[in-house]
This record gives sequence, structure tokens and C-alpha cells, in this order.
Amino acid sequence: MEARVRTGRLELLRLRDRRKLVARGISILTSKRDALLMEFKGVVRQVRDLRKMLDDKILTAERALNVARAMEPAHSLLTESLAAERDISFNVALRNVWGVKIATVDFPEERRTPFERGSAPGHRSPAVDEAAGLFEDVLPALAQSAAAESRLLSIGGAIRNATRRVNALERKVEPEIKSTMERIMAQLEERAREETFRLKRFKSIKERG
Repeated sequence: MEARVRTGRLELLRLRDRRKLVARGISILTSKRDALLMEFKGVVRQVRDLRKMLDDKILTAERALNVARAMEPAHSLLTESLAAERDISFNVALRNVWGVKIATVDFPEERRTPFERGSAPGHRSPAVDEAAGLFEDVLPALAQSAAAESRLLSIGGAIRNATRRVNALERKVEPEIKSTMERIMAQLEERAREETFRLKRFKSIKERG
């Protein structure tokens, strides 16, 4: 019986240490979730503002393109668009927020001149160059909006994961540890009462003898 008591007490100590680790894990994950929620709220506002800016820029560029279509024949606009093709580069930086990699984009906001776009010298409506410039203005807004939405998805996923882990620790792991500890303590108390009863009985028999 003594071996069983020692085993029960050792298990109780082990469970107490584990419960402390679980409580610490809950605290850390809760802090992480709260920090990510603050970041999430800021990114939501940013996504909303960037999406509005992008929509406005696209609408303005489309209107300018419609004017250019009215001023120039389709084959001329096609030639201009093919000549203006280029590779676009931009810088992406990663920021670490509680283990979550969040990307930010630095996009060059430079309008090119007609000659920089590869346009041939000659007469054409200024509406063509205006439309081309406005669509070039769309590109940075598009990249920034896409990056912000990507950040929103990353942070949202991390919040869901942290919440799921907190719920698992609070609703499953911690209650199971508590229940096991209570069962072990009840068994130890029962054994202690039995031992006390035996000692009293032994003492009584000894006194009568």
C-alpha cells in the first residue's frame, strides 16, 4: 500500500506541474490572440481604405480609357498597349508579429512619360497618354491592396489557430488534469483514513493485551 501511496503522490506532483504549464500556455496564447486581434482590426481598416482607393483609381482609369477609345482607333490603342509592356519589380518585407509572418509591399509609384512607355513619335490624342498614366497609377494600389488582404488572411488564420488551442486547453486538457488530481487526492485521503483506522485499532488491541 505504501508503494501505491508514493505512486499516487508522485503522480499528483506531476499533474500539478503539468497544470502550471497548461495555465502558462493559456496565458501566452491568450496574449498572442489579443495582440493579433489588435493587428487584425488595424489591417481591416487598411484593407477597407485601400480597396476604396483601388476602386476609385480603376473607375477613373476606365473612364479615361473610354475617352481614349472615342478619340483613337482600336488598332492604335493596341499598338500603344503592346509597346508599353514591361516587367514590374517591387520590394516585399516581412514583419514578425507573435510568430506570424506579415508581408508589406513597397511599390514604385512612378508614371512614365509617353516615350518611356515605348510610344512612337507622332500625333495622337492626349487622352491615350492620360489613360495609360491612370492605369499605371492603379498598379501600386493593386499591389498594396493585395498585400493587405494577404496580411488579413494570415492574421485571421493565426487568430483561429490560437483560439482553437486556447479552447482545447481550457475546455479539455485543464479539466481532465483537474479531474484526475481530484480523484488522486480523494484516493490518498481514503488511504490516509484507512491507515489512521488501522493504527487506532492496532493501538487498542495492544492496550487490551
